[in-house]
Amino acid sequence: MGRLRDQVKIQTLARDLGVRASGDAVEAIVRFCERRVKHFVEGFPDYSTFTLSDVLESVASKVTTVFEVIRGDDDLQRIQRRYVERGEKGFANLPGEFRTSEDFGLTIRLDNREPWQPMFVSVIDCRGDKGYREYFTKWHEVVHLLIATDQMRLSFRRTHCAGNKGDPEEILVDIIAGRLGFRPPAGFDFAADEISFDAIESLRSELCPESSKQAALIGFVRYWPSPCLLVTAKPGLRKRELERLQQQTFSFVETPPAMLRAVQITPSNAAREAGFNIFRNMRIPEQSVIARLFADGGPREEAEAEECLSWWESSDGGVLPKCQVVVKARRSWDSVEALISPIDDLN
Repeated sequence: MGRLRDQVKIQTLARDLGVRASGDAVEAIVRFCERRVKHFVEGFPDYSTFTLSDVLESVASKVTTVFEVIRGDDDLQRIQRRYVERGEKGFANLPGEFRTSEDFGLTIRLDNREPWQPMFVSVIDCRGDKGYREYFTKWHEVVHLLIATDQMRLSFRRTHCAGNKGDPEEILVDIIAGRLGFRPPAGFDFAADEISFDAIESLRSELCPESSKQAALIGFVRYWPSPCLLVTAKPGLRKRELERLQQQTFSFVETPPAMLRAVQITPSNAAREAGFNIFRNMRIPEQSVIARLFADGGPREEAEAEECLSWWESSDGGVLPKCQVVVKARRSWDSVEALISPIDDLN
């Protein structure tokens, strides 16, 4: 599909929003949304005390939508019945909109509303495992309204489902929702303690308890004010090995052994600015606490150690610069997650 910022749909959206996107259209639209949210929230007299959940609700009110949350089949029937009785035909097939495990949200423009009522209703399906995505799905629906032009709002109807997962606008909206959902509220200092899994979980409980733990972990790492990396380690192949394997058609071709690798890297904004990084798919050093925790078959689920970044070596023999780091690792299903922060001064 190519780079998202080069997609015609994203370029067109930037122009429709009046956003200057001479460089990166995605970043330009993200900043546009951040400015709108800041403007909206600062219009509330008590915004300095807002949690992230308060920010979400206030922005939803500004884009004139209200949330209807489905936590059971009874809720689905009740919501459908209430709006159909008000003459809202868009709710007639509401159960059919949430048939699969990947149909998360639906925003419908109301046709028969009073002037003081919201223009839209965002229905969020939180039945079963979908409940873990409640916070993100709400932001997803709100972001669609944030970037909707006046003309689009006249006939707006949007479904957050598996069928449109690859659509460039849906990918963009996911990016924006992830950025807005965990941006620290004005005046809130969440770096009183050094970064840790417990510190991030405390933030989630305080600021956005309806968010999933994994989404909060990724989101808060991005905004942590000091350099840090969230690394997910799993067994995997080098890119060239994977490509070669995919090209082979014979069953007797031997599969190369999978090595423990950094399959996903999430840097904080401060880490990006400081140039503190580990490259995706690098091998996990055998002497690292990450590797030891992955190999440990016992009950130990968390570990911490001081290490050196120069232990990390790429497949072509390159190594990272020498830098003392603290690594806080924990086992997570079939992987290990690690928070890595520099001890040395990066300047």
